[in-house]
Amino acid sequence: MTNARTFKLGPLPWLAATALFMQMLDSSVLNTALPAIANSFGENPLQLHIIIVSYLLAVAIFLPASGWACDKFGIRNSFLFAITMFTFGSLLCALSTSVLTLSVSRIIQGIGGAFLVPVGRLAVLKSTPREHFADVLSFMVLPALIGPLVGPTVGGFLVEYLSWHWIFLINIPVGAVCFIATLYLMQNTTSENPAKFDFKGFLLVDIAILSLYAVSFSQNIIGNFSNAWFIAIAIFFIVLYYFYAKHKHHAVFNLAMFKIRSFAVGICGNLFVRLVGGALPFIAPLFFQTALGFSPSKSGMMMLPMGITAMFAKTFAAPLISNMGYRKFLMSNTIFLSLLIILAGFIKFTTPLWLIITIYSFIGMANSLQFTAINTLSLIDVPDKYMSGANNLLSVILQVAISLGIALAAFLLAQTGSISFVAKQKNILLAVFNMTYIAMGIISLAGLLLFLFIPKDAGTKIKSI
Repeated sequence: MTNARTFKLGPLPWLAATALFMQMLDSSVLNTALPAIANSFGENPLQLHIIIVSYLLAVAIFLPASGWACDKFGIRNSFLFAITMFTFGSLLCALSTSVLTLSVSRIIQGIGGAFLVPVGRLAVLKSTPREHFADVLSFMVLPALIGPLVGPTVGGFLVEYLSWHWIFLINIPVGAVCFIATLYLMQNTTSENPAKFDFKGFLLVDIAILSLYAVSFSQNIIGNFSNAWFIAIAIFFIVLYYFYAKHKHHAVFNLAMFKIRSFAVGICGNLFVRLVGGALPFIAPLFFQTALGFSPSKSGMMMLPMGITAMFAKTFAAPLISNMGYRKFLMSNTIFLSLLIILAGFIKFTTPLWLIITIYSFIGMANSLQFTAINTLSLIDVPDKYMSGANNLLSVILQVAISLGIALAAFLLAQTGSISFVAKQKNILLAVFNMTYIAMGIISLAGLLLFLFIPKDAGTKIKSI
């Protein structure tokens, strides 16, 4: 690899990052505004999960089509479509007068969101030398880290001093600026021989995705239907897709990509890594408030060190990965991160605040490095002809894995609460969270087995298939 320190970002990564920030900010401010929206519509805020679910499902359903759209209609046209749909959906959300109209508007927003991230990342990767993939991917992760940090504060301010409608209206000027900038900064790169859209494969993949998403939301959507059935349905349709696409060169996800070992390990690693990484932002605020008794404002402030160190880690991620190599880096960082998570499982009421902040700061840094390394590994050896599909699949995996990570945290909290050892503790809730953190750390350590399969020469040359 060449020296990553000499790389300078151009305007295109900034454009893609701005669009991603708009999406991440929108997602994080909505949670803060749910009570105000419920009051406006005369609804119970606990019943407004459909507003969030409708967006997530729309993103999951349409993500597999984004790669084909880039090949067929061009990257710039696809990105313009994404910005238009997301911005138009935001306007409709602001004009909504009921839960139903707001949910439908969120679906329109979700269609744009499904294209926004993968198309923006693909545009940047197409214009970036491979030896600098870690730099640009590291930079583009920043909006995903900053959005959830400032989102609750921005959302609270808008709702308190203006109205909930403004959490959607602020997307309109940002979307307009991104639209104009796209016209000038992004090339409309297309595939020379775009394939016919694989509708059958798209349908099989979407059923599998929806089944996996149902694992996270099944209690809200259909009551007591076992999550095991959803997992079984997802596996069944994944197997069906394998046999369907095995000899089909123009499948929505070409299985030939999995002949590249770094890609195969990276995709599987992303699913595994995000199970734990996606659970941490969900479980940490709950731990601070319900187990340690922190106030909501103090709990929010406790999340800041994680975000700050995560952003700081991006400044040295690329050279560190370049010097150590993917296998050595991911294995070392996995041990470091896992031990930190396990250490968080020993936090008590008497633990000094400075030590708690230190533990979570290092967790944020290690988690950020883990995401950067596994994302880059997934794409670093993929030939240009498969880059669109590989990038698209990576986006799907990220969406599904984060949702499953939240489900994993909820599952572990429920299971550890039934252990007799925990039931004997005086502070049962604290013991439940302690055991959950320890279990998550052990699960994270299991990733070492997967990272053993990372090729030693990953990222040094393009694999031909």
